[in-house]
Amino acid sequence: MICVSISEPAQIAPAIQSGAELIELRLDLLGSEPATLYSQLPPGFKTVATCRPGNQGEDERIRMLKEAVKLGASYVDLELETSDSFATPVMDAAAKQPCDVIFSHHDFEATPGPEQLRHKLAQCYERGGVVAKIATQVGNRQDLLNLISLYGLPGRKVVLGMGARGRITRVMGPYLGAEFTFASPGSGNETAPGQLSTAQLNAIYKVINAS
Repeated sequence: MICVSISEPAQIAPAIQSGAELIELRLDLLGSEPATLYSQLPPGFKTVATCRPGNQGEDERIRMLKEAVKLGASYVDLELETSDSFATPVMDAAAKQPCDVIFSHHDFEATPGPEQLRHKLAQCYERGGVVAKIATQVGNRQDLLNLISLYGLPGRKVVLGMGARGRITRVMGPYLGAEFTFASPGSGNETAPGQLSTAQLNAIYKVINAS
């Protein structure tokens, strides 16, 4: 399943019309209230609610994530490094809804060795993640092998390599058991380095799945 990462409200309708089954609402980038965003979605449409640090204060981020959960988010994404005081109220809100918690770890500089990656993955589950997400910058072949090896471990997960060399992980993830993979709504609208567009991924999958 492809998750289209949305950073502008105007991208929501085209993403739905393109046949997207899941969208990530980047609340830190969208500049709109969750209620306004969810009013643009069909009833029951699957979403990932994400609000990365940087553009809003901690209390505001908690409020927005809790509101998104109450409005029907399918997943809520929390950074592995976030404090318990931030994570707990959001997780409590998710526990009252059919909303799965994702704990995610991002390394925009490099891909750690296999032991460190396994440790980060385990921490995601230990923090209470139903789904673990690991995304690291890929520099070479060994980085790719280290990331892919995580799919041999138990648990629901999304494992992504960032940067141009990591793009193959975005393509192959669903075939290895990824919960979903991420795509941008179009070229120039990427929310992570190396992200392919929905059209590009669909074209690749059409070739792979051709009988």
